[in-house]
Amino acid sequence: MKGAHPGALPARALSGLLSLALVLSAGPLAADTGGPAAEGERLYRENKPEAALLLLEEAARDPAADQRVWLWLAVAYQQVGRLDEGIVALRKGLAKATADRHLFFFDLGNLYLLQGKAAFAKDMYDSAIAARGDYGPAWLNRANAEMATKDYRAARDDYLRYLDLEPASPQRANIEAVLARMGTALAAEDQQKSQAEAARLAEEAARKALLDQVAASLKAAAEETTNLAAGTGQIQGYGDELPASD
Repeated sequence: MKGAHPGALPARALSGLLSLALVLSAGPLAADTGGPAAEGERLYRENKPEAALLLLEEAARDPAADQRVWLWLAVAYQQVGRLDEGIVALRKGLAKATADRHLFFFDLGNLYLLQGKAAFAKDMYDSAIAARGDYGPAWLNRANAEMATKDYRAARDDYLRYLDLEPASPQRANIEAVLARMGTALAAEDQQKSQAEAARLAEEAARKALLDQVAASLKAAAEETTNLAAGTGQIQGYGDELPASD
């Protein structure tokens, strides 16, 4: 469409929204975890992701490891730019997770979104929402993924759902700015579609009227031909009396 378009959104507003997708969720490990897992979390919190990785990798090799170790391991991989390894860690952890499965799906979506794989990211956010429907960040980031795939109506609905779940969100001003621009663009798009549909219906009606007129004309011509053939006079038959001959 010409003019306003949902893709033409404020760059600052979109940047603010997408920034949340850069943050993976892990949550603190249990206080009694101890060992390399707790030490790895501590080092990560001290902004030492490389050192944290060594300890978290060690902790993940323990069959009895807290499932959140895999979340922290993915967070550390993401911090150092090793996104593929972060995805592998999350999928391994997801296979063992019994709780907080929504966080594994959410973080997978974030990593895919960081890789520019918006369709894969959306699938992961779908799963996160299915696992826990009241987890607001999954709705927000699914909307971000839908913006990337130009599914603007779905994005609008997800942004609104996020605001319902997180009315005090610090992202609210940015989201409302996006929604305002999106609403104007979608309304213009709806109007254009409505006008195009009206034009199509009018053209179809005109074509039908023309075909009906042609059909009526052909029918009238056929009836006239039949009437002419029936009214040409009587034809003398072989059985009629012939004039006597001399």
